[in-house]
Amino acid sequence: MKSIHGQYRTIRRGALTPSRTSLAVMLLLLGQAAVAQAQSQATQGSSAAQPANNSASDTATAPGAAPVASLPATNVADQRDAVAEALNPPTTVGSKIPMTAREIPQSVSVITQEQIREQNFQTLKDAMQYAPGITTLQSDSDRVQYYARGFPITSFLVDGTPSFVNSSMSVTADTFQPSLAIYDRVEVLTGPSGLLNGFGAPGGAVNLVRKHAQKEFEASATLSGGTRGNSGATIDVGGPLNPSGSLRGRAVMSYTGADGVQDTTNTRNKVLYGTLEADLTSTTLLRVGASYNEYTSNEPWIWGIYTDGTYGNLPRGHYYGAGWNRDTFRTTDLFAELHQKLGGGWTAKAVFDYVYSRSTTLQASQFNAWDPATYTGDISATNNVVSEGKTNIDVSATGPFTLFGRTHQATIGANYMRMVEHQSQYYGTPDNLFNVSNVNLLNILYPMPVFPGTPDTVSRNNTYAKQYGIYAQTRLSLLDQLTLILGGRVSWYQSKFAVDPTYNVFNMNGNSLGNAGKFTGYAGLVYDLNKTWSVYTSYTSIFQPQDNLLTTSGTLIKPITGDQYEAGIKGEFMDGRFTTAFAVYQINQSNRAMIDPNDPTQSHYVALGKARTRGFEISGTGELLSGWKLFGSYTYNNSQLEDSNSFDTIASPFSSISPHNIFKLWTSYRLPGSWNGLTVGAGVTAVSETSTTRNGFTANQGFYAVVDASISYAFTKKTSLSLNANNLFDRDYFAAAYARGQPRTVMLTLRTAY
Repeated sequence: MKSIHGQYRTIRRGALTPSRTSLAVMLLLLGQAAVAQAQSQATQGSSAAQPANNSASDTATAPGAAPVASLPATNVADQRDAVAEALNPPTTVGSKIPMTAREIPQSVSVITQEQIREQNFQTLKDAMQYAPGITTLQSDSDRVQYYARGFPITSFLVDGTPSFVNSSMSVTADTFQPSLAIYDRVEVLTGPSGLLNGFGAPGGAVNLVRKHAQKEFEASATLSGGTRGNSGATIDVGGPLNPSGSLRGRAVMSYTGADGVQDTTNTRNKVLYGTLEADLTSTTLLRVGASYNEYTSNEPWIWGIYTDGTYGNLPRGHYYGAGWNRDTFRTTDLFAELHQKLGGGWTAKAVFDYVYSRSTTLQASQFNAWDPATYTGDISATNNVVSEGKTNIDVSATGPFTLFGRTHQATIGANYMRMVEHQSQYYGTPDNLFNVSNVNLLNILYPMPVFPGTPDTVSRNNTYAKQYGIYAQTRLSLLDQLTLILGGRVSWYQSKFAVDPTYNVFNMNGNSLGNAGKFTGYAGLVYDLNKTWSVYTSYTSIFQPQDNLLTTSGTLIKPITGDQYEAGIKGEFMDGRFTTAFAVYQINQSNRAMIDPNDPTQSHYVALGKARTRGFEISGTGELLSGWKLFGSYTYNNSQLEDSNSFDTIASPFSSISPHNIFKLWTSYRLPGSWNGLTVGAGVTAVSETSTTRNGFTANQGFYAVVDASISYAFTKKTSLSLNANNLFDRDYFAAAYARGQPRTVMLTLRTAY
């Protein structure tokens, strides 16, 4: 059997240099110019997909009532029609006010309901695979970490409300792989996003927008089945609950299942969701809701990586795990929102969200790399139980004010986040706590060990964390075409780690950490060249605490600080149906954690590391011509450490996980005339080399490209049948160096609505 390690390393990192990619960039720009020329040819009556059930404005408007939070019309927004709202909707990921991409002086993108349906995205991971500039690191069988511009994305929001992110959980609404059944769209901001969300980590932010109750009765059902055990069913019903329509509701039930990459593995995901909306008065909207998510998996926690860094040469479907591996995640989310229209065009919004999650992870995991000569290596086993409660509160007000004879916009607010986590880790006997056993990779025989549960075999600890802050942002209309955006946030953070004195097998110590009154600044400038083009520039500061990293004196090391500079140009064509963007950026970081070279135990840190990222992005999104849609992007990213000290604790992930080159394209065409019910689509994602270092060995993945395709037929406006093929040519690759990429899957989906 042939190893795939060398097979895909024909193009190494950096082979697709900026000079070589300039041709692709020029072609995309020329394509944008062609779109502008084609505006007069595009028919206004395009029958592209209808807007999603709740448009961007629904997040701030009570159906049947006056708008609750809306930005006064501008010469940009005035031109948009219903198709543009569906393909390129306004977003709130970088602001409390829904705005078009041209009005935001940073890189933003939206995975719309139209894309979710057309490409049959099931989870957030599926959608992020096509988000511009995003790469994924499959950190284990269930958890995925998203990266942008060389940095992890650590800001996750739901309906614009930020929340703590805990990597112990994988399917909660604000973490890594939630089902998309209850969400209308996914909004992504790349680059620092701390102004409204918390501390300004450099990766970016992801905002999941829930489905809301509709003004009119609607019901839909989806049934799907396919290869590799793929199956699913979703029922979505909503509408008015009283004659006047002042009370509305919506309910969603969903189930999905699929086989894993390795034989005998599978995942199951069950979702329940319900929401109610009430127009308490003509100016007051109350929205409440709840969701429940249960996710189970028996995926392996073992990857076939050899000690020399090469990939195992066993078949892709070979199971590396133990037969008793089992992960279970259960999450309950309760939320309430109050929207109040104030006088003078001002609106206020208050949000409360509580999420309770519980996970049990029974795992046999890889302890070290495999010996390529003997196929042997060590694996270990643990039983981990985690429960977590998170409270998120956000209160804000937005509205206009007049200064120097011009009308401007302002946002003020405060938010509070609290997390309480209880963790119990069960190990083996005192003489073999980690249940380490030498096994043969060809035939893993590893019975489930006994977990005694005695004080000398259990580690129990609690984590208490809270973050709160106040923020303000203003959009100053300096000229009709020129807008200055200024903002600032002051944040406080506290964290306490407490150890159970009885169940403390590793003799850990508790600690209390915190940062008080830290300021995060933001400035941006947008200039409308004409009705089509806008240029912009922005500055964002970075402030990121480094939890649980202590100096030799026992104090918390300094937070990471830095800034991002970004400039670009954005365009809207055909009344906003097709949008383009080009951006260049530089991110600087200081105080990165490094192992203290003077500490013989190598368990303490100093904040001396420096890093820099430079790159550019280009994208085009929407409907080029009647029936022809395109969503494409190219990102070049160059991340470098500015210090040569090998003790930088995050040097390897920083410099290797994010590839230099990322290309993503999806296009579809609806046939004209009597065949207008037929739509065909195809797409590709391609990345240059990545590598990951873990447990002392490094794995590399060369350039690879994955092709997807779809074909669908609409029998009526309400009923359609679609066939989606992912990884059409069955490319064998490793996603972010450890988890093997999904083989070819084919899914047949029937959708009907009433």
